[in-house]
Amino acid sequence: MKTALAIVQIILSLTLAALIFLQSHDDAESRTNLMSNSVPEKRGWEKIIFNFTIFIIVLFLISSIIQTLI
Repeated sequence: MKTALAIVQIILSLTLAALIFLQSHDDAESRTNLMSNSVPEKRGWEKIIFNFTIFIIVLFLISSIIQTLI
């Protein structure tokens, strides 16, 4: 059981790293106008990748808790 959880955590961690690298780092527009009240909104693939990243983080956290309890 511990081996299976370790494999799941390795897969989740690699997926999480890939998703973090896929997220855009094009914040040059928001940095130039620091005094504006507008918050850039995520749309399309950017929003899907962001939500999937959060989902993978939650799965990784749950698998880590399960692994410590076993």
